Amino acid sequence: MLHKRIYIPVLLLLVMFMGGCKKFLTQDPLAEVAESQFFKSKYDVDASISGMYRLFQDVMVGEAQYKDRYHIWGEFRSDNFERFLSYTTTQVTEITLNSVTPDNEFSSWTGLYNVIYRANVNIKYAAKAAEFDSRMTKDAIDKALAESYAMRAMAYFYIVRVWGDAPIWTEPYESLSDSSQRVRESSTKILDELIIPDLEKAYSLTLKNQTPLFHSIGEGAIAALAADVYMWKRDYPNAIKWMQNLFKAKAPTGKVYGGNLITDLQPTATWKQMFTSPATSAETIWTLDWSFAASGCACMSISYTPNNKQYIIDQDVWNKWFLPYQNTTVLPDIRVRQTHDVWANNRDRFIKYYASPANPTAAYTFPATPEEIPAYVTMYRLGDMYLLYAEALNGNNDLAGALKYLNFIRKRAGVAEYLPGDVAVADKTAMEDAILQERQYELYGEGKRWFDLVRTNHVQKVMDPVLKRRQLAGGQDAVGFPDLRKTLWPLNRSVMNANKKLKQNPSYAD
Repeated sequence: MLHKRIYIPVLLLLVMFMGGCKKFLTQDPLAEVAESQFFKSKYDVDASISGMYRLFQDVMVGEAQYKDRYHIWGEFRSDNFERFLSYTTTQVTEITLNSVTPDNEFSSWTGLYNVIYRANVNIKYAAKAAEFDSRMTKDAIDKALAESYAMRAMAYFYIVRVWGDAPIWTEPYESLSDSSQRVRESSTKILDELIIPDLEKAYSLTLKNQTPLFHSIGEGAIAALAADVYMWKRDYPNAIKWMQNLFKAKAPTGKVYGGNLITDLQPTATWKQMFTSPATSAETIWTLDWSFAASGCACMSISYTPNNKQYIIDQDVWNKWFLPYQNTTVLPDIRVRQTHDVWANNRDRFIKYYASPANPTAAYTFPATPEEIPAYVTMYRLGDMYLLYAEALNGNNDLAGALKYLNFIRKRAGVAEYLPGDVAVADKTAMEDAILQERQYELYGEGKRWFDLVRTNHVQKVMDPVLKRRQLAGGQDAVGFPDLRKTLWPLNRSVMNANKKLKQNPSYAD
């Protein structure tokens, strides 16, 4: 089932309490509407769950052209993409030069709090449908609650990674007497007292050994998200535990992930299938399902169109990884030509989520109506988790295990495996660098790179030379990344104006 846009009475009461909107002064309180008019059947619950997914999808892929926060938050501040000087805007310049201001529209967390609001409504009221509809069995209620707890955790995890400290809302805004003014709680508190308990609750409610839908949060997706959270905390033992929970779960194909062999991954010959047909890939964990019929064009900043974009592949990555494969029939890394149309020299034709030519040496041909092609945006997949598992094993002093999982990805891609004792993986520091490099290539364009750099404390090391080059190209002084406090985004000015108890992130308030 596609998560289509739905119009139901309770959705009309979405309160953008963290963003520039005032309280609704002409609507009934939510509790009155929800109890008297909604959550009276399984259909109502399914519709509200679908609405929650749709809100998250709108935030990530974009409610309008070039508003794909999936890439804006996870890619465009990193060394993967840079601005196209001929088509840049002030917002794009701020993001790619890591000089974001509170006026940048993408510094607003409103969309994520709308997702949290919807999850809170589901958590509080979904079970009430059982009073009216016998189809709302315990399993049906538990499933709805599990997905809502997990989605709330996902939204807060983005907030923590992008802005750090934030207000906590675990109840829906439902009374005109409720205050929308709340202080920011520490990111540590949000992680330890909200996100992790939510994921543990979601996992406990989820029926195990079920075959999930690829676009829904099931057993495997909850485990993958929990592992990601613990990696953010650099808690390697718990990350390993949750990845092993993932390996016991089933993919949307019905196959148990396994997680022990290279053959558990999508085969080399069909690597692209997990992006173009995620429902048929044993590697899929959770993918956003964006169809033209349900949602219109997935017009992302680096999406599948022949037009010039605002963002292009960074010059260094282009020279190092893409350009060597442009005019050769030798393809030692099968990922390159399935990630970008290397025959186009302008570096703006990202094709990872779209079918590539059957002939791997052929130039790409864009169809007449590219905007109508579905976009399946990957949140988690097994290759991502193999590399994260390698990083956790390395952090836990198991270098041999880390090398095994790193080499699974390299072998699948067709590149040479590292040998034990190779200087590139000789110690923990070198191994972490090698894994981080492999994650850049394997997960290019999948919304991971910036978070990887922040999580591993590699921002200054990686971004200083990149930013100096970009700054000089734009006629600015080459200062690099001198203030690591700015790895966090500022709070948007409208968010600050709507909640007077908020304090701006350090360095932006200086």
